[in-house]
Amino acid sequence: MKRIFRSKVFYLLILLVTLGIVLVFNNDKGPTEKLSEDEFFTTLEDGKVTFLKVEPQNSVYEIKGQLVGYEKDQYFITSVPNSEISLDRMNNAVREHDIEKIEFTTEDTATSGWVTLFTTSIPFVIIFLLFLVVLLFTVVIKRLNRPR
Repeated sequence: MKRIFRSKVFYLLILLVTLGIVLVFNNDKGPTEKLSEDEFFTTLEDGKVTFLKVEPQNSVYEIKGQLVGYEKDQYFITSVPNSEISLDRMNNAVREHDIEKIEFTTEDTATSGWVTLFTTSIPFVIIFLLFLVVLLFTVVIKRLNRPR
């Protein structure tokens, strides 16, 4: 009975650790509202945007921002094409309505947390498997050499 309890506790502990790791790497930073490109430019040109963060992603700009009336942890997210027309429309609206806080970031080349986790843990897994194989071979060789 103790073995069953210990194994259940062991598997429950593994489940909780795995769940904790997944929650750490998949945390959301607040509620988001997705805006279409037209909705974004309409609200931007109407002066309803208070904050913008623009990140280039391949052939589009990923834009996060806050509208007037949003709480501190609320923001919207949208994508606009990486084109001169889009940049001109954004620049004109920003100049016209004097948006104070704008962040332009470079393309993110950082690796994700999952890739870092796997690449740092794989060498330890390989070493553990090699140790296990050597241990199993020694047990098998001892059993084979044992007199009958």
